Amino acid sequence: MANWCSNTVEFIGEHSQFEELGRLFKAMATKEKKERRGQLPPFAEVDSGYLFEIRWEGGVLYYETKWSPNTEVIVAIADHFKIGFRYNYSEPGNCVFGEAAYRDGTLTDVALDWDDIAAYDFDEDTDTYRFENQNYDSSEEILEKLLERKKAIRKLQGLNNG
Repeated sequence: MANWCSNTVEFIGEHSQFEELGRLFKAMATKEKKERRGQLPPFAEVDSGYLFEIRWEGGVLYYETKWSPNTEVIVAIADHFKIGFRYNYSEPGNCVFGEAAYRDGTLTDVALDWDDIAAYDFDEDTDTYRFENQNYDSSEEILEKLLERKKAIRKLQGLNNG
C-alpha cells in the first residue's frame, strides 16, 4: 500500500483561467469518484503521478499522490493554461517535504532531504519532537522551519553566484 503525499497547488494567472481550471479539476474529481482510481488531465503526456482525492476550493487545488509529488503533471497543467503556480507537498514518512514554484517556464523546487530530517528527534517518553532544545507536538512546524532555512540558503547562494 502506498504512502500518500499531500499536495496543495495555488495557481497564478488570470481569473478566466481559474474558471477553466475549476472545470477541469471538478470533472477529474467526478471521474475519480465514478471510476475509483486516480486521474490525469487529458492533455498530460505522462503515465504516472495520478491525482487522488481531488478538491478545488477557492482557486486552490488539493489532492494526494502515491509516495511523492507529481511536479511534472502540475507543470503540464500550468503550460497548458499558460499560468504559474506555487506548490507545497508533504509525505514525511518518506522524507518528502518541499515547495516548488513555476513562473514563465522556470521551475524552482526546494525540498528537504534525510540530512535535514536528521536535525530533530522524536522522544517517545514525552510523545514530542525535539529540535534545537525545544519540544514540539508535531513535526510539521519543524519541517516548515527547516524548509524556510533551506530556501534562504539557496537564495543567498543564488545572489552570491549571480
